[in-house]
Amino acid sequence: MYEYSYISGALVFSPFWIYFYLTRSDLRATMLPLSILFGIGGLVSEFVYINDWWHPETMFGTPIGIEDFLFGFFFSGSVAVFYEVIFNKAYTAKAKAPKFPVRFRYIALIFCSTFFGSALIFKMHSFTATVLAFGISLILILTLRKDLIPNAIVGSLFSSFLGFMFFAIPELLNTGWIASTWSFSNLSGNFVFYVPMEDFIWFLMAGAFIAPLDKFWKNKKSTAYIARENSAVIYVSTNTAIAESSTK
Repeated sequence: MYEYSYISGALVFSPFWIYFYLTRSDLRATMLPLSILFGIGGLVSEFVYINDWWHPETMFGTPIGIEDFLFGFFFSGSVAVFYEVIFNKAYTAKAKAPKFPVRFRYIALIFCSTFFGSALIFKMHSFTATVLAFGISLILILTLRKDLIPNAIVGSLFSSFLGFMFFAIPELLNTGWIASTWSFSNLSGNFVFYVPMEDFIWFLMAGAFIAPLDKFWKNKKSTAYIARENSAVIYVSTNTAIAESSTK
């Protein structure tokens, strides 16, 4: 009955992803790797979430489906570059190397070992495992790079907006999807409007984690995108003017 609800929710993110990808070619190198990475993460993490959080129907009737990949793919890519798109920023390398460089594999190790260890070894609820994994990773990122706090906040807000859309569209198309899909006997039963409290927190923390991730891992910062373009135009115009004057 609800086999198309999950994919309709996952595809809600796709217009943002496509728009960002088409309009900001300079951000594609960030979007694609992170999208694929978190698409795979969506598939793998679902083995944990279906045990005590929710049990969504998929198009092909499998416990894990293409919907999980599409959710992670479009969601992460959109959130990762939203700050740069909305504030017209671009990535540049920081002049100063970090005192304590943290490679991506270390962040992935911390996140995955915390999440899967808490859920599978210590038998914690997947919500608790999620909060621990995101929380520890965020503390690491924002302690070492306090300049990324605004990025994390904006990413968190945008992510929560996407969360409301993820719940609203499938529920409007097929009423009853939320009630039949979430394992409310294992959850608090509290809501933020129509979004389960646990999911609202998930979206907030996921956005705060993903938004600054690429800049943290690659030691980059945001700079004014328009200023860079204008500088290039001024530079070309100046050189052209000099060349013309020298030939007269």
